[in-house]
Amino acid sequence: MNPPPSAGGTEAAALRLERLCARTGLSPAQLGVVRIYDRAHEDPREFGPLRGLDVLVKDLNRVAGEVTTFGSVGHDVVADAHDTAVLRLLEEGARLVGTSVTAEFGATVYTEPAYGPGPVNPVDRRMTTGGSSSGAAVAVARGVVDVAHASDGGGSIRVPAAAVGLPGLKPAHTVVGGGLPDPAAQGVIARDLDLTARALGLPRSSAPTRPLRVGHTNRPFHTTTAVDPTVANATAAAASLLVTHPAVSGVRPVAAPYPVEHFGVFSRIMAARCRDLPDPATPMPRWLRQRGRELTGAEVTAAAEAVAVLPEQVLAAWDRVPDGADSPSDPVDVVVTPMLACAPPHIGAFSARSAPDAGGDPAEDFHAQTAWTPWATLWNLTGWAALSVPLVTPDAAPGRWPVSVHLGAVSDRVSPAELLDLARHLQRSIAGMVDADTSVLDAVTVDGPGDLDAVLGESTGASSGASSGARR
Repeated sequence: MNPPPSAGGTEAAALRLERLCARTGLSPAQLGVVRIYDRAHEDPREFGPLRGLDVLVKDLNRVAGEVTTFGSVGHDVVADAHDTAVLRLLEEGARLVGTSVTAEFGATVYTEPAYGPGPVNPVDRRMTTGGSSSGAAVAVARGVVDVAHASDGGGSIRVPAAAVGLPGLKPAHTVVGGGLPDPAAQGVIARDLDLTARALGLPRSSAPTRPLRVGHTNRPFHTTTAVDPTVANATAAAASLLVTHPAVSGVRPVAAPYPVEHFGVFSRIMAARCRDLPDPATPMPRWLRQRGRELTGAEVTAAAEAVAVLPEQVLAAWDRVPDGADSPSDPVDVVVTPMLACAPPHIGAFSARSAPDAGGDPAEDFHAQTAWTPWATLWNLTGWAALSVPLVTPDAAPGRWPVSVHLGAVSDRVSPAELLDLARHLQRSIAGMVDADTSVLDAVTVDGPGDLDAVLGESTGASSGASSGARR
């Protein structure tokens, strides 16, 4: 049974939104909000980690009596009951006050609605806000709420959080159960690392109690494209700085865990999950749906089997004896990569590639998305915990994008709370360096939108013809 809406109102959230609209000149949608509910939904019997917090629900999820649009025009649905993710939020004590903007059907790592303006990046309004939980990220970054519900099927928490300079934690989750593997995890985007820990019920401080070994690479896993030099250099520096954490015993390079061509196999699972997307839909979701419907049963079965053995495959790659070594290396506990291959590019950098009036090809759009985020999906397919963290907060260098790095747990060797502790250490270390020499900011921030064309270069990429899927 669904608990009834709270007798409490949503006036505080509505007032914050109204004042932000007046101050910025932006609409609610541009601030990441689809709507504020007439009444809050909460269960006064629950005292979980979200107790007392106003929370926006991603517009892919159903709240009883409220409209869900799935980020798409023509799909307004009034829910009869709360879905599983919403029930979990209520059990954790959340006060649900409204709905946040999402990419259409959660299918892309950018959010550019065909029917109106999308969220505006508070770092630089020229930059994309990523996707698909872009409304959650922008609403938190703008101060509409301190915590927003989000989901992550290929980077959808971590990408938009990084795009606006916030941390984003994808919790560990189960991928393989009965039926089609599910790469999506439910979580939140919160204003800082400490509130992220609180909202997910994690200890505020949980320093590792055993020596940790860190792996690092800047090499993309899922394309053969480039990485912006500032991003690559900042990520390498961050990995090196982790050696100053008292629990880190060392850092060593790691190789890509599988050939880049394998991503085409893994992406079939995501495509299969898109095959029932409804009409109307814009070109990118339509293309994803068609790719899913073209898969044979044998192809889907083979892809599911590949995902099932992926954790074992990655562990074998990262724990093996390096070429030329006489003895086994220490297994790595966490792997550090860039979060994004370049700063968020201009709005339209992705969608223009699939625009039908310009002769666009959705396959090229998908390839560009993969090239921008060529690491995150591994942690969706394995189910391991992962965290994106900006090396400095946006207020340290207003108008410049703070580089975010990705800390990926290797199996269960490091906990989400320990990932957060490593991230705090990074932010404190770099803040100290900036205090001593402000020119450090030039090494960990980027001025202006990223150059997606430079990232793509002349490479065709192994995944340019691969299929993606909903809830990235």
